Amino acid sequence: MSCGFNSSGIKNLKIIIIGATGSIGSVVLEAFLKEPSFTISALQRASSKSKLSSDVNVISIDESYPLNALVSAFSGQDVVVNCMTSSAVGDQKRFIDAAVEANVKRYVASEFGLNNNRPDARALNSVFREKGEIQDYLRSKVDAGLEWMSIACGMWLKWSTTHDFLGMHVKERRMVIWDEGNGYISTSTQDNTVLAIIKALTEKWEETKNRIVFLSEYAITQNELLAFLERFSGEKFTVERINSEEFIKQKKAAVEAGDPYAVYDLIDVGFASGRFGGHLEKEGKIDNDLLGLPKRSLEDIMREAYEAVN
Repeated sequence: MSCGFNSSGIKNLKIIIIGATGSIGSVVLEAFLKEPSFTISALQRASSKSKLSSDVNVISIDESYPLNALVSAFSGQDVVVNCMTSSAVGDQKRFIDAAVEANVKRYVASEFGLNNNRPDARALNSVFREKGEIQDYLRSKVDAGLEWMSIACGMWLKWSTTHDFLGMHVKERRMVIWDEGNGYISTSTQDNTVLAIIKALTEKWEETKNRIVFLSEYAITQNELLAFLERFSGEKFTVERINSEEFIKQKKAAVEAGDPYAVYDLIDVGFASGRFGGHLEKEGKIDNDLLGLPKRSLEDIMREAYEAVN
């Protein structure tokens, strides 16, 4: 391993990011570039038109991600941080195999969600199932020398308002509420999510290896989200209440019929209903304090999320 140890943690880490131009990958890249103890590379598909900072060592790779090319890209790296889009998380096994062969020390999975170890979450949709299976696969590689870490951070409120998620359709002044709207949803900011990765790698390496790191700044219900949005906008929202069990049956049937968008509806209800492992305070010990993450007021976070839509 090329990284060094000292009294304050691990320094001089060589890190390669996969998906560095995506919604979380771009935030990860920006923060990592500001960390002086990191040397950053990014794996990028040869066909990508995205431009990355000149501070980044860009490694181009064929669309099919051939194993030998991945091993070559990962050689000499201490950490692989995977930020692939949710629809591609099942492809991570080839990255994990390459990380083992290249003697990478730690693999950070493309997770960033709820507790996908729960059978009911895995049964709900293919994304939750594949994320859970990737964790299973990582556990099977520990004896081969690869450490792993998975970040379960609930949902990002700003991302959710700008993507009509958790039932919030802010521009339309409309809210879709599942059941009574009282299920709790753990939430984090993207900034704290990325800071958690940095702190884990530089200060809490041993404490965070081979496990899920649970993050939550606030657990909030859909009814509470609606109250914030109506107060900020000064308007009453149109509210549509939906029975989650009936909704899930309909959307699972739509998936079976070939509707790819129905998977995203199942992801939405998986978080917003509070029934499938998204209330992380009930799933494990929250690691915000362990990692020394700062805490902002929920009022400020929600206002920022609301204003991001406009």
